[in-house]
Parts: sequence; C-alpha cells; structure tokens
Amino acid sequence: MTDSSSRPPRLGAFRYVDQAKVLSALSIVRHGDVVSLNLPLDGPPLVDSPAGRPALRRIARMHNQIRPRGDGSFVVVSDDVVELAMQGSTHWDALAHWGAIEPNDAAVYFGGAGLDETFPEFRAKTLGIDQLAGGVVTRGVLLDLVREVEAPDALFLEDEHNIGLAEVQACLQREHIDLAAGDAVFIYTGFQHRLRERGFLPKAPDGTVGQAPAPGLRLDTLDFWKDARIFALCSDNPSVEPIPMPTGRFHTIALKHLGIQLGELFALDELAAKCRGDGVYEFLFVSIPLNVQRAFGSPGNAVAIR
Repeated sequence: MTDSSSRPPRLGAFRYVDQAKVLSALSIVRHGDVVSLNLPLDGPPLVDSPAGRPALRRIARMHNQIRPRGDGSFVVVSDDVVELAMQGSTHWDALAHWGAIEPNDAAVYFGGAGLDETFPEFRAKTLGIDQLAGGVVTRGVLLDLVREVEAPDALFLEDEHNIGLAEVQACLQREHIDLAAGDAVFIYTGFQHRLRERGFLPKAPDGTVGQAPAPGLRLDTLDFWKDARIFALCSDNPSVEPIPMPTGRFHTIALKHLGIQLGELFALDELAAKCRGDGVYEFLFVSIPLNVQRAFGSPGNAVAIR
C-alpha cells in the first residue's frame, strides 16, 4: 500500500476519503453486481447550444485502413477522435467550476482562492478535476426520494417537490442508513423518467425556449451534509439543487464554502431498482474522472458495486 505521506493533500471534503475509508467501502460488496452510473456521452444535450453544452462530436481519424503484413494477410485499423463537453452528460464539477464574489469575502473559490485561481489562463491552478483523477473509491449511499415523497407507483418527483432536511432524514431512517465521513450521497429524483415523459425545455409559440423546473436539494440540507462530513452530493438531475437556479446559492455554499464535490446527471434508475429489490441502499462507489490537468469538470466514468 502506498504511504499516504507521499501523496499530495486532498482538498475539500475529498480529504475524508482516506485509506481507512477505502478499506471500509470495499467490505460493503456482497454480490459482485456492477451497475453503471453513466448516461451515454453521445446522448442528446438537454439544452441546445449556445445556451447549453454542445453534443459530442466524433471524427474518424482512420476508418478501415488496410495495411499489408508482408505474408499476404492484412490488418484493418480504425481510430476515432471525440470533442465533448466535460459537463455535458454524467459529470463531476471541479471545485474551480463555481466561484462567487461576495461582500466581505476576499475569496472567490474554495480554500480562500481568489479570481487568479482561474485567470488569466483558462485553467484551474489548484482546484481542477485532476484532484479526483487518481480515482474515487468510497462508500456510496442512495437516497430514494421518489419513494420517500411520492405515491408508491410514482416514477419521479413532481415539479417543485424539492427536498428539504425533513425528507432527507426520513429517507435515511427508512433505509436504515447512518452517514459517515467520506460518503458519496446520491439523490434519486427520477429525472430521466421525467425527461422521457415530459421533456425538459418546452418551446413557446414564438420559439423561445423556456426552462422547465426540476426538483433538487434545498438550502436547509447544507448544514446537515457539512456536519456529516460527506465527500460528495451526486444527483440524477442537472444541478443537484432545484432548477431554475437563478443565483446558484447551493452551488456556492457546497463548492466554495464547504468543498463538497457535486456530481450531476448520474444514471440512477437501475441502481434504484436494485436497492429497492433487496432493501440495501449502500454500495461501493468507484469513479475515475478524466485525467485532464486543471480542467473544470469531467465525465463521471463511475460504477456502483453491490
């Protein structure tokens, strides 16, 4: 095992995911059942450009290139190049993704970092996604808020059924879960079901795109997450907090003030079904973000192992 003293310090709430936490999380696995938590990277964007993130673009670098091997046989080679939005599908927000200029506070980003954390170069000096790129291995906990808040046959949270502290605590009690330092908490709202049934961005008669609401976590939960010393909040919706999010106050407190990592648009339908099936809502969570130095986000590249 690598000596922890040789590693760079882990920033924000990621510091709670230490060697002891990893070993504890490994002991959770019961069935060897691996569940992908990723939406397709080449899926359609929720919002068209320029307001939203562009769709993945795939280019053929080589396509069925035939090369002789000198013995009368040939090899056939294909190779592709992709251009993708780092936060266009299932993704992590880096701590440098979201800052805030606030009265009586010289800091803009987590840990007292100022605007020079991301300026003038287009990169994060210390708070980029490479902080997580070495790998995230920890305990994951799914909070099935659809089952907690809605009728038994509901597939998703209804508009403006946002999640407050009372709902979070009731859900944890129903699932017999006690949170521990370093946990990654997953908020299941059924957003993908809602997206398939109702869409997300209806257009007005004049062609103007409006923003439909999507339920998320209320501000009154933030002190609870802080006290529990969780590592991350991940959701199946686009923002963890409710949409519309005109001021993004939840993002500001979580990323800037608490250093809690945020993950968005995680694919949680299959995981929720399996957790409901056996009543076990904890799992080993593994994520390997792209090792793009000083980037502001990354695809999740994540699995749950039960």
